[in-house]
Amino acid sequence: MSILQGKYLRDRAYEEERPIIADFHFDTSKHELLMTTNYTRVVAVDFITMINPSFRIRRILSYRRPPEGQPLKEVVLVGFGVEQKS
Repeated sequence: MSILQGKYLRDRAYEEERPIIADFHFDTSKHELLMTTNYTRVVAVDFITMINPSFRIRRILSYRRPPEGQPLKEVVLVGFGVEQKS
């Protein structure tokens, strides 16, 4: 199993109008990306499966941001979809 991990910088966040850094882990054998983004009020956890270079399946769970060091517990938003590049 080969995993790439690091930081992903976006110039504009989804939840907030500002640049933000997310942590990511990509499992190259399963073509699965796990990305966690800590916003001011929520923590977004994205699970993305790359089917091919232009097609992916995405699940997003947003949790109310807990106090520092506490686990994620309260889900406030769930989303999923199929995305295709055009």
